[in-house]
Amino acid sequence: MNDLVWGRAWLWPGLLALPVLCALAWLVFDRSRAAVARWGARGTDRFPAPLGRSLRLTLLATFGLLAWMDPRLGDEPVQVERRGLDVLLCLDTSRSMLAGDLEPNRLQRALQDIRALLPALQGGDRVGLVVFAGEARAWIPLTHDLDSFRVLLDEVDTDVVKKGGTDLAAALRKALELANVDDAATTAAVLMTDGEDLAGSGRDAARELAEKGVTVHTIGYGSVRGSKITVRDGQKEGFLRDQKGQEVVTRLDTESLRAVATTTGGTYLAAESMALPLNELHDKRLRPQQKRAYDAGEERGKQARYQWVLLPLLVLLLWEIALAGGRHR
Repeated sequence: MNDLVWGRAWLWPGLLALPVLCALAWLVFDRSRAAVARWGARGTDRFPAPLGRSLRLTLLATFGLLAWMDPRLGDEPVQVERRGLDVLLCLDTSRSMLAGDLEPNRLQRALQDIRALLPALQGGDRVGLVVFAGEARAWIPLTHDLDSFRVLLDEVDTDVVKKGGTDLAAALRKALELANVDDAATTAAVLMTDGEDLAGSGRDAARELAEKGVTVHTIGYGSVRGSKITVRDGQKEGFLRDQKGQEVVTRLDTESLRAVATTTGGTYLAAESMALPLNELHDKRLRPQQKRAYDAGEERGKQARYQWVLLPLLVLLLWEIALAGGRHR
């Protein structure tokens, strides 16, 4: 496409002020000329005509404004370099995340937080998703394609991982598999769970990530008071029961999550105490973190053509200087 475009098209209303500038310049120059003639001027002095001088000044302002508006015409290849983070989200999809102590339940609240984070990611950031319960699955590899990420995120429920339990270590190790170890300084893992580390090996896995230079942040979903797990059986809704027939109560294990975060120098946040914990974490910890630079390839851009306007502006300016007499030169 060779259409003329303007980099600062919002400046065009300034063109409407040019006739006013011309009129004001003529008024000033005409009154100055009359004053000089009235108070005595040598006959050899030259005085440019007010109309011509005001027109030249207006033309100078016109060329200057057009150059500032950044005219662009013709395509050219532009090398694009972007900077960003790799954010690996580890989402607990075990049945304990169906507890209703967060609205509408822990899992849905976590999914809402992830959706709220996506618009805040910068153009160079990549995001991936690990889902886990008794084992972990790489659900979405690291990607810049946030639209595809949203589509796959909508498919997440408690059935994506069949094995029951809450294995934090499996989630963290799966995240480490997805991460590029060479970019560990620009990679962060976020563990989103109720923290019931039944396998008890979450801190050991966190040490492995810390040794690789990957920071792990944790977000706890649920309450320390605990809540029953709502399940649906056909058209009936009830509470999950254990093998003895007792209703299961699941509680947020803050100690486990704090320990995992502290091991890697990360931060622990409680979803119960803030509206958007993932965005809070992104603004205060992830965004200031070191970004990696990478070559994003070539893009087609418009060639700058301000020189076409700048050249006649300089010529006209020199002409105006040459016409100015005496001390005005």
